[in-house]
Amino acid sequence: MNGFLVRNRAVLLAYGAVVLLLLVTAAFSPGFLSAANIRATLVLAAFVGIVALGQTFVIIGAGIDLSIPWVLNTAAILMTMLCASENLPLLWVMPLMLALGGGIGLFNGVGVAYFGVPAIIMTLATNVMLQGLILVFTGGSPTPLAPDAIRFLAVGQLGPIPVIVVIWAVLGVAATVLLSKMSFGRHLYALGGNETVAEFSGVPTRRTKILTYVGSGMTAAFAGMLMTGYSGQAYLGMGDPYLFTSVAAAAIGGASILGGTGHYVGTVAGALVLTILTGLLPALNLSSGALQVVYGAVILITVALSSDGVSATWAALFGRRKTQGAK
Repeated sequence: MNGFLVRNRAVLLAYGAVVLLLLVTAAFSPGFLSAANIRATLVLAAFVGIVALGQTFVIIGAGIDLSIPWVLNTAAILMTMLCASENLPLLWVMPLMLALGGGIGLFNGVGVAYFGVPAIIMTLATNVMLQGLILVFTGGSPTPLAPDAIRFLAVGQLGPIPVIVVIWAVLGVAATVLLSKMSFGRHLYALGGNETVAEFSGVPTRRTKILTYVGSGMTAAFAGMLMTGYSGQAYLGMGDPYLFTSVAAAAIGGASILGGTGHYVGTVAGALVLTILTGLLPALNLSSGALQVVYGAVILITVALSSDGVSATWAALFGRRKTQGAK
């Protein structure tokens, strides 16, 4: 039992934070725990969770994907333009946008894995290029309205349960199985832990790294299409808030920015924490800028806690205590 608690302490702490924030928010906003508000919170958390799914895989593999905002935006804008508010084109447009997101991820992954471009530079450059291409392509003009079918996926319900929450749950189960039960998961943790050792151990490091970026591109594109259904129309910059949100959700859930640790189960809790915080700010009369401070602090603290210096300090402290106890 103690071993389970130690191994999963970050995830358990993240879910503890979810419960604590729910209670605090309910104290400041008495109607927060109503069924309707809980459903709305889950819907908003689902968007964060789906975007953060691919980012979590990339982070576990010791990378980062800064192209998410405009992969998301590109898929959203192109989907609405190609569908022209009609449902039938979604049959080929949605697979096309997923393939486009995966292709952009492939471009990122090849640049990082084969050409040695640092992930932060490669993905940031891709993000900037996509932003410029979409601005030129659209001329800043508004796009058509989202098709009704995609709106159903984003805001529809199956009984009392939002459709997007069902989609998120299915993706979460798939991600959990992939990380916990499949060889890809073992390869990914080995890659993030020490790429050189993983390579000498026979892990296909380049292929694994590329697949994480492909997955990140696909989940970003999928989230972009769903967000268009939620807002009713795609617009420039709609993906920008999800860059640090995706990183912070993974970090809150226990994923080390330096790679090798983390799990999507924890990222789910991170997505819930960030969404509840967004609801708590108005109750505390705080601006949205406060949330950006939280994001930055979370990323800074998690990187600091994962650093070799802090790890060595903790090891020395606890090792000293154990030695003293043995005496």
